[in-house]
Amino acid sequence: MPFKFQVQPHTGPDSKLCGFYALYHFTDGAVTRQAYIDKATQHYMAPPLGMTQPDALNMVMDGNDPSVFSVFGLTHTDEKTLETKGLGIIANISTGHFFAVRKEGAQWVSYDSYNHTAPKAYPTLAALKAAEFPGNFQIWT
Repeated sequence: MPFKFQVQPHTGPDSKLCGFYALYHFTDGAVTRQAYIDKATQHYMAPPLGMTQPDALNMVMDGNDPSVFSVFGLTHTDEKTLETKGLGIIANISTGHFFAVRKEGAQWVSYDSYNHTAPKAYPTLAALKAAEFPGNFQIWT
């Protein structure tokens, strides 16, 4: 698999930065951790939220709000669009966990670096969905 993969730690401050890791894999490493934190913090400080800098930073480091993907040019969409584009971020609303998925050749690959130590391939998007994102989720592309 030719795309960059970075394992998300299970402890420490980065253990909750699923949004960053999802975006890192979505952009093939084009977004750095600090750039993500800075831009996401500004997102929460701007209207209509208007949070203070410390509160905004806490929100970013907690990492469970998918609206932050909008400031990186992604839109909340549907499964059909994901299939067409072949690349997206899955936001599990129930657990607050996010990860990127992409179509590579005939397979769909999960870049869930919190739950896997390497990209995990599935024969179809339906198989990936059944294994990795059952329940209440959003798709961002």
